[in-house]
Amino acid sequence: MHYFGYCTWLNPPELHRYFPEAKVITKGYVANHKLEFHAAGTRTDRGWCHLSNTGRAWGNNVLGIVVEHPEHHFEEDYDDFERCFVTARGDDGKLYECWTYRLITPGVAMRPPNFYWDHIPAGMTHWGFPDDYVRSVLAMYEEAAPCPRADRPNPSAIPGRSAETR
Repeated sequence: MHYFGYCTWLNPPELHRYFPEAKVITKGYVANHKLEFHAAGTRTDRGWCHLSNTGRAWGNNVLGIVVEHPEHHFEEDYDDFERCFVTARGDDGKLYECWTYRLITPGVAMRPPNFYWDHIPAGMTHWGFPDDYVRSVLAMYEEAAPCPRADRPNPSAIPGRSAETR
């Protein structure tokens, strides 16, 4: 199966924390989508990454990676997130039918906590994403409301399914 990794899962240590046996196939992008930062539903404790395909998404691309993984990962659920399917255009010129996670109900625009945010610029740097894309992600982050608990520690070395352990 193929997964489209964006946001925090661009950072290899974070990707392998969730998918230990992941194999990156190629960098790529999903057209007519936009990376955004939102609280989950009515919660106001923190922000998360969201892969939007509405509103300002038209004409934008979300850069990411196409990842091959064992099928059992497709069955893993996380609070506030749903699986969706996207077609990613790989830098290798191929199209990949992928799945990924996005927020079920994006709430107010809100920044994630620092431990979560730190994976995003690290991952974009690791993959050598273009400066204009990196600037656009930073601008989206700056536009969002500050996280009320920005300095909270990462709650778990081993990710759980509940939002409290991620």
